[in-house]
Amino acid sequence: MTRLTVEGLAIQAGGRTLCQGLELTLAPGQCWAILGGNGSGKTILLHTLAGLLPATAGTIRLDDHPLAALPRRHIAQRLGLLLQESHDPFPTSVLETAMSGRHPHLGRWQQEGDEDHAIVHQALAAMALSGMEQRVVQTLSGGERRRLAIATLLTQTPQLLLLDEPLNHLDLHHQQQLLHQQRRLAREGRTVVMVLHDPNQALRYCDRALLLYGDGRWESGVCEELLTVERLSHLYHHPMRLLRQGDERLFIPADEGTAGQTHSPSSH
Repeated sequence: MTRLTVEGLAIQAGGRTLCQGLELTLAPGQCWAILGGNGSGKTILLHTLAGLLPATAGTIRLDDHPLAALPRRHIAQRLGLLLQESHDPFPTSVLETAMSGRHPHLGRWQQEGDEDHAIVHQALAAMALSGMEQRVVQTLSGGERRRLAIATLLTQTPQLLLLDEPLNHLDLHHQQQLLHQQRRLAREGRTVVMVLHDPNQALRYCDRALLLYGDGRWESGVCEELLTVERLSHLYHHPMRLLRQGDERLFIPADEGTAGQTHSPSSH
Protein backbone atom coordinates (compact mmCIF):
# COMPACT_ATOMS: atom_id res chain seq x y z
CA MET A 1 0.00 0.00 0.00
CA THR A 2 1.36 3.38 -1.03
CA ARG A 3 2.43 5.75 1.74
CA LEU A 4 3.86 9.27 1.42
CA THR A 5 5.90 10.80 4.24
CA VAL A 6 6.99 14.42 4.51
CA GLU A 7 9.73 15.55 6.88
CA GLY A 8 10.82 19.13 7.54
CA LEU A 9 9.31 20.39 4.29
CA ALA A 10 9.68 24.08 3.45
CA ILE A 11 8.16 25.77 0.41
CA GLN A 12 8.86 29.28 -0.78
CA ALA A 13 7.34 31.16 -3.73
CA GLY A 14 7.39 34.79 -4.79
CA GLY A 15 9.69 35.69 -1.92
CA ARG A 16 7.26 34.26 0.64
CA THR A 17 7.57 31.22 2.87
CA LEU A 18 4.33 29.31 2.40
CA CYS A 19 5.07 26.46 4.79
CA GLN A 20 7.96 25.69 7.10
CA GLY A 21 8.91 22.44 8.80
CA LEU A 22 5.91 20.51 7.49
CA GLU A 23 5.57 16.98 8.86
CA LEU A 24 2.99 14.65 7.33
CA THR A 25 2.28 10.97 6.85
CA LEU A 26 -0.30 10.20 4.18
CA ALA A 27 -1.30 6.62 4.89
CA PRO A 28 -3.69 4.14 3.27
CA GLY A 29 -7.28 4.55 4.36
CA GLN A 30 -7.01 8.26 5.08
CA CYS A 31 -9.00 11.06 3.46
CA TRP A 32 -7.33 14.46 3.88
CA ALA A 33 -8.60 17.99 3.27
CA ILE A 34 -6.20 20.86 2.64
CA LEU A 35 -7.73 24.17 3.65
CA GLY A 36 -6.42 27.70 3.37
CA GLY A 37 -7.08 31.09 1.89
CA ASN A 38 -6.18 32.21 -1.62
CA GLY A 39 -2.41 32.23 -2.13
CA SER A 40 -1.68 30.14 0.95
CA GLY A 41 0.23 27.52 -1.06
CA LYS A 42 -2.28 24.70 -1.45
CA THR A 43 -1.63 24.11 -5.16
CA ILE A 44 2.13 24.50 -4.84
CA LEU A 45 2.14 22.00 -1.99
CA LEU A 46 0.24 19.42 -4.05
CA HIS A 47 2.62 19.88 -6.98
CA THR A 48 5.56 19.50 -4.61
CA LEU A 49 4.12 16.31 -3.11
CA ALA A 50 3.69 14.98 -6.65
CA GLY A 51 7.34 15.70 -7.44
CA LEU A 52 6.60 18.36 -10.04
CA LEU A 53 8.14 21.24 -8.05
CA PRO A 54 11.21 21.18 -5.81
CA ALA A 55 10.91 21.94 -2.11
CA THR A 56 13.09 24.59 -0.50
CA ALA A 57 14.03 22.13 2.25
CA GLY A 58 12.98 18.80 3.67
CA THR A 59 12.35 15.36 2.23
CA ILE A 60 9.43 13.55 0.61
CA ARG A 61 9.43 9.76 0.55
CA LEU A 62 7.13 7.49 -1.41
CA ASP A 63 7.03 3.99 0.08
CA ASP A 64 10.27 4.75 1.98
CA HIS A 65 12.10 5.87 -1.19
CA PRO A 66 13.12 9.49 -1.85
CA LEU A 67 10.54 10.83 -4.29
CA ALA A 68 13.12 12.76 -6.30
CA ALA A 69 15.07 9.56 -6.99
CA LEU A 70 12.14 7.59 -8.40
CA PRO A 71 11.38 7.37 -12.14
CA ARG A 72 8.31 9.35 -13.19
CA ARG A 73 6.62 6.22 -14.55
CA HIS A 74 7.04 4.50 -11.19
CA ILE A 75 5.53 7.52 -9.41
CA ALA A 76 2.62 7.74 -11.87
CA GLN A 77 1.71 4.12 -11.21
CA ARG A 78 1.19 4.94 -7.53
CA LEU A 79 0.39 8.64 -7.32
CA GLY A 80 -2.10 10.64 -9.35
CA LEU A 81 -2.55 14.42 -9.46
CA LEU A 82 -5.72 16.22 -10.54
CA LEU A 83 -4.80 19.72 -11.68
CA GLN A 84 -6.88 22.71 -10.66
CA GLU A 85 -7.80 23.36 -14.29
CA SER A 86 -7.63 21.04 -17.31
CA HIS A 87 -6.60 22.18 -20.78
CA ASP A 88 -7.33 20.16 -23.91
CA PRO A 89 -5.62 21.88 -26.85
CA PHE A 90 -6.11 18.97 -29.27
CA PRO A 91 -9.47 17.65 -30.57
CA THR A 92 -9.43 14.26 -28.87
CA SER A 93 -12.44 12.16 -27.91
CA VAL A 94 -13.65 11.48 -24.40
CA LEU A 95 -12.54 7.86 -24.73
CA GLU A 96 -9.05 8.78 -25.94
CA THR A 97 -8.61 11.29 -23.14
CA ALA A 98 -9.70 8.85 -20.45
CA MET A 99 -7.51 6.13 -21.94
CA SER A 100 -4.44 8.34 -21.48
CA GLY A 101 -4.66 7.55 -17.79
CA ARG A 102 -3.53 4.00 -18.59
CA HIS A 103 -0.21 5.13 -20.13
CA PRO A 104 1.90 4.65 -16.96
CA HIS A 105 0.87 0.98 -16.91
CA LEU A 106 1.72 0.22 -20.55
CA GLY A 107 5.04 -0.52 -22.20
CA ARG A 108 6.45 1.81 -24.85
CA TRP A 109 4.80 0.02 -27.78
CA GLN A 110 2.12 -1.83 -25.85
CA GLN A 111 -1.50 -1.46 -26.95
CA GLU A 112 -4.40 -1.16 -24.53
CA GLY A 113 -6.01 -4.49 -23.73
CA ASP A 114 -9.42 -5.62 -22.56
CA GLU A 115 -8.58 -4.86 -18.94
CA ASP A 116 -7.55 -1.30 -19.79
CA HIS A 117 -10.79 -0.72 -21.71
CA ALA A 118 -12.81 -2.14 -18.82
CA ILE A 119 -11.08 0.20 -16.36
CA VAL A 120 -11.73 3.20 -18.60
CA HIS A 121 -15.40 2.43 -19.12
CA GLN A 122 -15.85 1.84 -15.40
CA ALA A 123 -14.26 5.23 -14.65
CA LEU A 124 -16.43 7.00 -17.22
CA ALA A 125 -19.53 5.37 -15.76
CA ALA A 126 -18.49 6.44 -12.26
CA MET A 127 -18.38 10.05 -13.47
CA ALA A 128 -21.70 9.80 -15.38
CA LEU A 129 -20.00 10.02 -18.77
CA SER A 130 -21.17 6.73 -20.26
CA GLY A 131 -22.46 7.24 -23.80
CA MET A 132 -20.17 10.22 -24.39
CA GLU A 133 -17.11 8.18 -25.41
CA GLN A 134 -17.01 9.54 -28.97
CA ARG A 135 -17.72 13.15 -28.06
CA VAL A 136 -14.92 15.60 -28.85
CA VAL A 137 -13.63 17.04 -25.59
CA GLN A 138 -14.02 20.64 -26.80
CA THR A 139 -17.81 20.12 -27.11
CA LEU A 140 -18.18 19.30 -23.40
CA SER A 141 -19.38 21.75 -20.79
CA GLY A 142 -17.04 22.90 -18.03
CA GLY A 143 -18.56 20.45 -15.57
CA GLU A 144 -18.34 17.56 -18.03
CA ARG A 145 -14.68 18.35 -18.70
CA ARG A 146 -14.03 18.35 -14.98
CA ARG A 147 -15.68 14.96 -14.61
CA LEU A 148 -13.61 13.67 -17.53
CA ALA A 149 -10.40 14.85 -15.85
CA ILE A 150 -11.41 12.97 -12.71
CA ALA A 151 -12.31 9.88 -14.76
CA THR A 152 -8.88 10.03 -16.41
CA LEU A 153 -7.27 10.11 -12.98
CA LEU A 154 -9.36 7.11 -11.91
CA THR A 155 -8.20 5.12 -14.96
CA GLN A 156 -4.65 5.68 -13.74
CA THR A 157 -5.66 3.61 -10.65
CA PRO A 158 -3.25 5.36 -8.26
CA GLN A 159 -3.18 4.37 -4.62
CA LEU A 160 -2.56 8.02 -3.65
CA LEU A 161 -4.86 10.65 -5.16
CA LEU A 162 -3.95 14.35 -4.93
CA LEU A 163 -6.91 16.45 -6.06
CA ASP A 164 -6.60 20.22 -6.48
CA GLU A 165 -10.04 21.78 -6.06
CA PRO A 166 -11.83 18.73 -7.51
CA LEU A 167 -15.25 20.40 -7.14
CA ASN A 168 -14.45 23.15 -9.67
CA HIS A 169 -17.29 23.53 -12.22
CA LEU A 170 -19.36 20.72 -10.68
CA ASP A 171 -23.00 21.23 -9.78
CA LEU A 172 -24.31 20.27 -6.33
CA HIS A 173 -25.32 16.75 -7.35
CA HIS A 174 -21.95 15.91 -8.88
CA GLN A 175 -20.09 17.53 -5.99
CA GLN A 176 -21.84 15.20 -3.57
CA GLN A 177 -21.22 12.20 -5.81
CA LEU A 178 -17.51 12.98 -6.02
CA LEU A 179 -17.11 13.52 -2.28
CA HIS A 180 -18.89 10.25 -1.51
CA GLN A 181 -16.73 8.49 -4.11
CA GLN A 182 -13.46 9.76 -2.71
CA ARG A 183 -14.44 8.88 0.84
CA ARG A 184 -15.32 5.38 -0.36
CA LEU A 185 -11.95 5.01 -2.11
CA ALA A 186 -10.23 5.93 1.15
CA ARG A 187 -12.27 3.41 3.09
CA GLU A 188 -11.25 0.78 0.53
CA GLY A 189 -7.59 1.45 1.33
CA ARG A 190 -6.44 4.27 -0.92
CA THR A 191 -5.16 7.64 0.28
CA VAL A 192 -7.11 10.72 -0.81
CA VAL A 193 -5.95 14.34 -0.44
CA MET A 194 -8.32 17.10 -1.59
CA VAL A 195 -7.94 20.87 -1.68
CA LEU A 196 -11.32 22.18 -0.56
CA HIS A 197 -12.76 25.62 0.10
CA ASP A 198 -15.65 24.59 2.34
CA PRO A 199 -14.67 23.47 5.85
CA ASN A 200 -18.08 21.81 6.19
CA GLN A 201 -17.25 19.44 3.34
CA ALA A 202 -13.94 18.66 5.03
CA LEU A 203 -15.71 17.97 8.31
CA ARG A 204 -18.29 15.72 6.69
CA TYR A 205 -16.21 13.73 4.21
CA CYS A 206 -12.60 13.81 5.46
CA ASP A 207 -11.06 12.38 8.59
CA ARG A 208 -7.94 14.58 8.64
CA ALA A 209 -7.14 18.14 7.64
CA LEU A 210 -4.09 20.29 6.93
CA LEU A 211 -4.48 24.03 7.46
CA LEU A 212 -2.10 26.34 5.57
CA TYR A 213 -1.91 29.90 6.84
CA GLY A 214 0.25 31.21 3.99
CA ASP A 215 3.02 32.60 6.19
CA GLY A 216 4.90 29.38 6.95
CA ARG A 217 2.58 28.18 9.70
CA TRP A 218 0.47 25.07 9.41
CA GLU A 219 -1.60 22.76 11.54
CA SER A 220 -2.76 19.21 10.94
CA GLY A 221 -4.91 16.74 12.76
CA VAL A 222 -8.24 14.98 13.01
CA CYS A 223 -11.01 17.10 11.48
CA GLU A 224 -13.35 16.79 14.45
CA GLU A 225 -10.67 18.24 16.74
CA LEU A 226 -8.82 20.60 14.41
CA LEU A 227 -11.71 22.49 12.81
CA THR A 228 -12.86 25.13 15.25
CA VAL A 229 -14.36 28.60 14.94
CA GLU A 230 -11.16 30.19 16.18
CA ARG A 231 -8.86 28.40 13.75
CA LEU A 232 -11.13 28.85 10.72
CA SER A 233 -11.67 32.54 11.49
CA HIS A 234 -7.92 33.06 11.51
CA LEU A 235 -7.37 30.82 8.48
CA TYR A 236 -9.80 32.72 6.27
CA HIS A 237 -9.32 36.18 7.82
CA HIS A 238 -13.04 36.34 8.40
CA PRO A 239 -15.09 35.65 11.54
CA MET A 240 -16.93 32.33 11.57
CA ARG A 241 -19.86 31.03 13.58
CA LEU A 242 -20.72 27.48 14.58
CA LEU A 243 -24.24 26.13 14.31
CA ARG A 244 -25.26 22.83 15.89
CA GLN A 245 -28.15 20.57 15.02
CA GLY A 246 -28.03 17.44 17.09
CA ASP A 247 -24.59 15.92 16.57
CA GLU A 248 -23.98 17.85 13.34
CA ARG A 249 -21.79 20.96 13.25
CA LEU A 250 -21.96 23.65 10.57
CA PHE A 251 -19.54 26.56 10.10
CA ILE A 252 -20.92 29.72 8.51
CA PRO A 253 -19.42 33.19 7.92
CA ALA A 254 -20.32 35.69 10.61
CA ASP A 255 -20.78 39.45 10.47
CA GLU A 256 -17.55 41.43 10.35
CA GLY A 257 -18.47 43.05 13.64
CA THR A 258 -17.63 39.84 15.50
CA ALA A 259 -14.05 39.73 14.22
CA GLY A 260 -12.64 40.59 17.61
CA GLN A 261 -13.70 37.21 18.93
CA THR A 262 -11.03 35.36 16.93
CA HIS A 263 -7.52 34.49 17.98
CA SER A 264 -4.43 33.11 16.33
CA PRO A 265 -3.56 29.37 16.49
CA SER A 266 -0.31 28.15 17.91
CA SER A 267 2.68 28.41 15.59
CA HIS A 268 4.96 25.65 14.26
